[in-house]
Amino acid sequence: MIKVGVFISGGEKGGSRYQVMSLTRGLKGKVETIFFTFFKGPLFYEIEENGFKNHLFESKFPFSLKVFKDALKRVSEENLSLIHTYGVRGNFYGRRIGKKLGIPVITSITSFIREDYSSKIKGFLFEKVDNTTIGIPKIVIVPSRALMRDVLRRNPALTVKVIPLGVEIPDSFFSKEEFFSKSNFVIGSIMRMERVKNPLFLIDVFKAIHLKEERAKLMIVGDGSMRTLVEKRIEEYRLRDSVVITGFRKDAKRFYGVFDVFVSTSIREGFSVSVLEAMASSLPVVVSDSGGVREMVENGVNGYIVKDFDVEEFKEKILLFKDKKLKEEFGKRNIIKVKEKFTVDKMCEDTLKIYKEVIG
Repeated sequence: MIKVGVFISGGEKGGSRYQVMSLTRGLKGKVETIFFTFFKGPLFYEIEENGFKNHLFESKFPFSLKVFKDALKRVSEENLSLIHTYGVRGNFYGRRIGKKLGIPVITSITSFIREDYSSKIKGFLFEKVDNTTIGIPKIVIVPSRALMRDVLRRNPALTVKVIPLGVEIPDSFFSKEEFFSKSNFVIGSIMRMERVKNPLFLIDVFKAIHLKEERAKLMIVGDGSMRTLVEKRIEEYRLRDSVVITGFRKDAKRFYGVFDVFVSTSIREGFSVSVLEAMASSLPVVVSDSGGVREMVENGVNGYIVKDFDVEEFKEKILLFKDKKLKEEFGKRNIIKVKEKFTVDKMCEDTLKIYKEVIG
């Protein structure tokens, strides 16, 4: 059996967390996964709950010589077939350890590093740190061509392969009536409330919608560093009675059943899990033109892509789905597309092929 050491922070909440756990569960029986994590966060606890072996190396600092030595010792005892790294911290340790011990390394990049942090300067610096080892992996896996172009910008000599994310078709939903009236038109978004997701712009869009459609409601499932700013803007716009913020929810997938339309206002997306899950839930989607979404959403066919963060265009496209027939047509096209192109089984199958290729 292939024995893979996965190096990842442990604090992930978004796409990389979803991808890692989907692969780990989907490849069980063919791949033995051993985690190397550095922080007790949502991913760490999910790893623990699922009973996968996990070596934790906590430190006050993101990069530590002591952590490197401790992790090196553990890896040398595990007899790994290969190392698979995610995120700046996981890449920093996993790539170097793989190189030192002669273990093949692959890296998955699921987002644009420069946009991952609340500060643009921090994002720029962390990309520079990541670039010091980006030449080590034999293969870099990305979920979209948009991300492939960004990775090759950083190092044109890399071997980069595109494996789209896959999602399960949800089978258990909350109903609209559990949170709103049946007559309400519910706009939904599942997001980390961080700069890259552009949550304040979503509130601006909803303000414009609410002026035209008083029955409209907005539900945001998620949390993040910008939550206080979001709540402040909701108060300023006097929308408190029309907006629901659930905070972080482990059962986030169940909320797709509440929405009439799903909206993403991200600045940049390598490949959006939440948009893909909304599609798998037979929902129409309205998204910003943020990169990888163009590989999921065909404008005017299964959703709408809005350029230039135009509030009025977002408003107009979202309100189109008050038409139940149009909503159903777009929703049907979406679930068909997911079943054809974006399944977890396909993602696991394609990743396993790369594992075998790298091991030789």
